[in-house]
This record gives sequence, structure tokens and C-alpha cells, in this order.
Amino acid sequence: MVNRDNIENDISNLLQWYHKEGRILPWRSYWPKLTPPYHVFLSEFMLQQTGVSTVVPYFRYFLENWPTIQELANASIDDVTAAWAGLGYYARARNMHKTAQIISNEDGLFPRTVPELLKLPGIGPYTAGAILAFAYDAPSVVIDGNIERIITRYFYIQETLRKSKIELRPLYKSIIPKTHRSDFPQALMDLGNEICTSTNPYCGKCPLAKGCQSAKTENPALLPNRSVKKSKPVRKGQIFVIRAKAKNQDKDNYLVYRRDAKGLLGGLLAFPSHGWDEKEQKFDDTWRPLNIKWIELKPSITHVFSHFTAQVQVFTTEIDKLDNYNLPFNLLYYCNKNRRTPQEFKWMSDNELHLPKLMQKALKLVQNQK
Repeated sequence: MVNRDNIENDISNLLQWYHKEGRILPWRSYWPKLTPPYHVFLSEFMLQQTGVSTVVPYFRYFLENWPTIQELANASIDDVTAAWAGLGYYARARNMHKTAQIISNEDGLFPRTVPELLKLPGIGPYTAGAILAFAYDAPSVVIDGNIERIITRYFYIQETLRKSKIELRPLYKSIIPKTHRSDFPQALMDLGNEICTSTNPYCGKCPLAKGCQSAKTENPALLPNRSVKKSKPVRKGQIFVIRAKAKNQDKDNYLVYRRDAKGLLGGLLAFPSHGWDEKEQKFDDTWRPLNIKWIELKPSITHVFSHFTAQVQVFTTEIDKLDNYNLPFNLLYYCNKNRRTPQEFKWMSDNELHLPKLMQKALKLVQNQK
């Protein structure tokens, strides 16, 4: 068992190390200065399953365009998702926008308790804890992957990580310092990023080494005890890009619709498609949205989602003049084994399109074959 005096000394060493070696990030403040809650809110939504280096330019762009939560709330969802493109997991952008609207209606004031924060779209225990710790210096529990690893090693928890997750929260709570509470979780994150890494921990340089139980073992990198990861399944699918030139216009126009609010790429613009968004791969690969000549483009495109990999064939067709072609706007597309009529089909020029990455890849393939 770790000695309590060792814990307090180690935490003191950790905080001193952090003030010397911690990362300078655009959303970060060092105690006693606290980070504005809106900045924590933005950065934490972006950092969910996305690396810091990727997030930095997005965070700056959002602050430049929507410097307050009220301005973000008043922005159109299309503008927000367009600015989000490249961060993936578009549900985060939609939830971020919904939560911004809710908080804006409350005079821009964030809730100050975990239960209240958890009621907001897209905010889970980690994000709630981060907002309270970073913005309000509260003694809240903030556990990400780095912190999981450090606590597991420090207390030498040998159970699989899946089984030990319940144990981690009270252990974390027991070591929160009385001061610098906004710095504490961020110091642990930086420690996990720079020293207590997943494969090669540098225990000789670690400020927590004196009390760390794993540092006394031959191989500290053995923990956490992770379950074997399953390989991602592959889903096949098809995307249909219909291109046309409007009368007296040079720009190409593309037929798109808005996907259902729930589910993959929910609420975003897309080309007619099927297969890749169906868990059960029983789509009809001979189906086409229109009885028209289609060209299959090579190569097919690959796109990695959080829980599967999509391998998609792209088909395209071109119409010379919209005015001379009676294109039905009650176009059918294939979804969940049934053909349904979407509410919105419309022509948009390529500079108007705010597409998610998968659809951007399809568009690029079409444009490259011209």
C-alpha cells in the first residue's frame, strides 16, 4: 500500500515539475489563474478521441470566429460542422452546438455541479470533471487514458482495465491536492504524455517515482492490464455523385441531401449512398438511385470510423444542363434495407458544399477524373 506521506510528497513534486515542464496550450492556464469555462468546453469537445496537435488550429479558428458561447450558439450548424471538418465524430460538433445554445439561454453560465453538467448533450463524466477542475478549481474527478495509466501503475492495480475502472475514481479522488486542483489533472496528463508513456516509461525522471509501486518492478510498462483489442470490422458501401452544369454557369453542381439527425454523419450533407452505414451488410449492390448511366471510379475509397472501416465504391454521372433534364427530387435512396424519400434534395455548387470527410473523399475522386 502506498504511504500517505509519499503520496503528498509525490504530488508536490508533480506540480513543481508541471510548472517547469508542462505544455503551453492555447486553452490552458496555470494556477492560480483559471481557464475560462468556454475555452475548457471548446477544447474538451475537440479533444475527445483527437490529438492535441490536431486540435490546436481548430480551437484557435473557433475562438476567432465565435469568441463567446453566445456567438457559437447563434452560428448555423452548417457553419459549425464545416469548421469541424477533419476532427471527425460529427456528433460531437452537433452536441457542442446544442449545449452552447442551452448555456447561452442561461446567460452563458455553466452549471457548477457534475449532475447538472451531465444533463447537457455530449458531456460525460470526464468533460464535466474537466470543466469544474480547470475553470473553477473544483476537486472533481478527471480521468483520461493517460491518467488511467498513471493511477494503475502508481497503485499497482493488476486487474484488467475493464474491471478496475470503478476502482480508479475513488483512488483519484483520494489523491487530489488541497491547492492547485486545476493544475493536478493537467499535470498528470502531461506526465503520461512525456514520461509515464504507454510503452517506455522513464521512471528515473518521474516526479511520482518514490511512491509508485510499478516503478519498483522490473517492467513498469506491463500495466495497465488491457484486454486484447478486437480488430475493426470492414463495411462495404457505395456513394453516388450526380454532377451537372447549370445554365449560364461554369461551376459544377452536385445533388446532395441532409442525413437523418441521428446516426452516422447525422444532420450533415451527403451524396446518395448505402451500405457503409449499415451494421448488417445486406445492401443491394446493384441498386442505383436513378436509372441512368453510371461510371464506377477507381480506386475505391477507405475511411476509418471509430468502430469500423468503410470501403466504398464511388459512382458518378454527369448531366449537361439541368434545365433539359427532369430530375426527380423525390429521389430514392437506400437506407436500412428500405428505400426512403429524404426531405431535402438540392443542387449545390462545390464551393457551397460543407461535407464530412467521407463525402469529401468521394467528391475529390470525382473531380480528379474530369
